[in-house]
Amino acid sequence: MSFSSLLLAVAIVAHDPGFTTSLANHLQRWLRGEQVTSRVVGASSMGQALLNERLAFLVGFSSPSKYELETLKAFRRRGGKLVVFHSSSPQLAELMGVKPVGYRAAAYPGEFSRMDFSVKGHTGLPANIRQTSTVLHRARPIPGRSAVLATWSDRNGRSTGEPAWIVSDAGFWMTHVLMADGDEDMKARLLGAIVGSVEPGAWSLSAHIARRTSAAKSFRAYAEKQVRKAGEIHAVWDHSGCGLYPGNWPRTMKILKGARVTDVFVNVAGAGFAHYPSAILPRSKTFQQEGDQLAAAVAAGHAQGIRVHAWMLCFSATRGGPDTLSSFAKKGWRLKNRNGKLTEYVDPANEAVRAYVLSAVEELATRYAVDGIHLDFVRYGEGSARPKDAPLHVTRFVAEARRRVKRPKWLTAAVYGKYPTCCETVAQDWPSWLDLNLVDYVVPMDYTESALKFTALLAQQGFSGSHARRTIIGIGVTANESRLDARQVIDQINLTRRFGFAGVSLFDLDTMLEKSILPYLSLGIW
Repeated sequence: MSFSSLLLAVAIVAHDPGFTTSLANHLQRWLRGEQVTSRVVGASSMGQALLNERLAFLVGFSSPSKYELETLKAFRRRGGKLVVFHSSSPQLAELMGVKPVGYRAAAYPGEFSRMDFSVKGHTGLPANIRQTSTVLHRARPIPGRSAVLATWSDRNGRSTGEPAWIVSDAGFWMTHVLMADGDEDMKARLLGAIVGSVEPGAWSLSAHIARRTSAAKSFRAYAEKQVRKAGEIHAVWDHSGCGLYPGNWPRTMKILKGARVTDVFVNVAGAGFAHYPSAILPRSKTFQQEGDQLAAAVAAGHAQGIRVHAWMLCFSATRGGPDTLSSFAKKGWRLKNRNGKLTEYVDPANEAVRAYVLSAVEELATRYAVDGIHLDFVRYGEGSARPKDAPLHVTRFVAEARRRVKRPKWLTAAVYGKYPTCCETVAQDWPSWLDLNLVDYVVPMDYTESALKFTALLAQQGFSGSHARRTIIGIGVTANESRLDARQVIDQINLTRRFGFAGVSLFDLDTMLEKSILPYLSLGIW
């Protein structure tokens, strides 16, 4: 029996636009998959939105205003239940029967990598959920008012003792947020179980399992009908730079080999960081605690016959620490937006910036047996102030990078897919890079769930046969712009073949890709 949304009204309140709204949208998507109807609203309209609701998820309420607290108290007096994410508010904690005990960052990579649940008295909760969180607003239960529902474990399965979830009569409290970084079936199941705890009968574990089993059967049947294409590039982006199992690149590469992946773009460097012992870029905390990620990835990848590319965030310093960003500002390297505010991008028109980044490109290409250098953020930031000849500065950088990356090593670039709009918005004239033979492949990030939009992008990018043969299409499996299931990924791969592209690259290498996408691709299309 499916759940009728009439049984329970659910609101998801995003405190601010942007990141918190994107998190709220993921919650809505997971609830939809559990046959639960919900709506995402902003904090400004929360009072009206909660009048008829019985369950509300609060995203981004770190320090709610007096009005917001009074609205939530009124909601509680009417019997409403709350699910609070990553808040440090003592007043909200008191309303929820929870004691906040301070902010803490992970002491080492992977310290908070799994939530282990106590399932007693809570029907349908998963045993655990994989998610790598880096910071917590720590909290403790208040005796007689609340109890720990789940604790954090590290990536080796050792319990940290830190509560991940606390349950009370007022609802649920999470010390971080639910991120769309994998294990999505279990996250959907958790949300369904929360709904079921508020409205018995509104959600069923057996129905959840039946839906998942049916979907897996359908995906498998569809995947087995597909046909492989010889010589095609099957790439994945590894955004973390540490593989699926940090500290164990051989395990990651073995999984990718089994899925017939040919190439991996490993995110190891940027203007503000390096996951390897760079003599030029600031060495990251990941390198200091985990060691040289590029050396480990190259060794493990080559042992499996997989090409490994050093992925570099050229003009983005978003991973740089405060000292690095301050240093770049003092040098006059950082771009400003059109309102005169400093951004976290560095200026491609600045010769010293280009020389700095190019030195790192050369370091990667000459010190490591990589199969290529993958340029990302090889552009201006959206909304950044820039000169009229901005595309020329970016193209000049790519040409200079080409001189440092000697063939047969590849030089590839992740690019905005819509042309010529990308020239106007981020000064990225990538078709000219192909015409001038500066890059071996471009990888347009065609992240969309719409088959019509995807096809339109492909038609534009593949109008030239010579360009198509040197284009690897980026598919957004778990991107902010798109979330695709196995059937959708297969359909997009098939669409790329109609235009004669060199292959595809999947974003991103996470649990979702490992568990829910790659196994189906290897059944037929790959």
